Amino acid sequence: MKQVLFIRPESLAGGKISWCDSSSQQPEILEDLEGLAALADHPLAARVCLLLPASEMVFRHFSLPKKGPARAAPFSWMAEDTLLGDVDSLHWTVLNKKGREVDAVAIDAVRLRLWLNTLQEAGLNAVQVLPDAWLLPVTEGGCTLAQCEEEYWLRFDTGEACAVDATLLPVMLQKAGEGPVRCYGAAPAGLQVDDLQPRTHPLMLIQAQWQRCRANLLHGAFSERVAKGSGKSFKMAMVAVGVLSLGLLLGPRIAMAWMLVQQENQTQQEIVQLYQHHFPSLRQQTNIKYHFGQNLKKQTRGVFLQLEELEKVKQAVPALGIDLLEYDAAQGTVTLNGSAQNPQAFQDFVNQASAHFDFKVMPVSKEAPWTAMIVGKYK
Repeated sequence: MKQVLFIRPESLAGGKISWCDSSSQQPEILEDLEGLAALADHPLAARVCLLLPASEMVFRHFSLPKKGPARAAPFSWMAEDTLLGDVDSLHWTVLNKKGREVDAVAIDAVRLRLWLNTLQEAGLNAVQVLPDAWLLPVTEGGCTLAQCEEEYWLRFDTGEACAVDATLLPVMLQKAGEGPVRCYGAAPAGLQVDDLQPRTHPLMLIQAQWQRCRANLLHGAFSERVAKGSGKSFKMAMVAVGVLSLGLLLGPRIAMAWMLVQQENQTQQEIVQLYQHHFPSLRQQTNIKYHFGQNLKKQTRGVFLQLEELEKVKQAVPALGIDLLEYDAAQGTVTLNGSAQNPQAFQDFVNQASAHFDFKVMPVSKEAPWTAMIVGKYK
């Protein structure tokens, strides 16, 4: 049986750190990050399983395309319409895979690197990194919750997980719908549960699933080999920690961001419906903004928008007067009758309009006042 030292911090901004080794039945508590150095002499200091708060991660389910290898799937591109901020900074990991159906999790790469550096400076070596609440026992069709200090770990059977305080817990449980709720320990006042279990510390609850788990956020640029050679100075890490902490000072309820993502999912569905309403022949489900813009550019400009462009050209060439304008909707043809004291004004008008119109001048008179027809289409 594999042995590791479990370390679960509350946040980079401070807070308590829970820890235990995989053979222990009683977790221990460190008051802050400075206490990590005390674990450097532990026999398992070189084999740390770092459990990061699931609320600081993004969980997504993907149906991968049939072409191309699954391991090279562009998760950030596939999920960009449902995420806030820069998706290119996310580090993705596959948690479960069945055929082309994949459950994946993402964490900010800078944040993950800071945690690895912090452990390394304390004399600890991470061999595995996982989202904490995701390892809780699964309740089929519902959710599992367990109290950890002042917050609750929450795990849905859909594969998503988070950690919230008691005041936000009822709101988060709305996602479970009518499914059963299993709770380890006393539930918050007013919350109805279907399966009440004896209170067990989450670090004990996760170990059964952890033994079967093959997922690990330490891959690619964060593989164990790369991580060992990429340590930064502790002072630099703490400066970056301070910058990230500014966001946390707005409030400890990180789960609110998770709720916003769920609302964005609903908005995304509405965007897809709107897109397919206007372009029913197209079936893109991702990167909607780009495809909508590309197809919108292909649409013919209406007569009123063309008139707006023509008015701008007319103002730029005041020497030419427009006496008549005709528009053939079937052919999309614009015909202008113009007059000027100088025949060059007609060519100036055509040149000025060339950015949007393909016009030709058809002279009518051969002496002043010069008249001509200008015929063409919107490009």
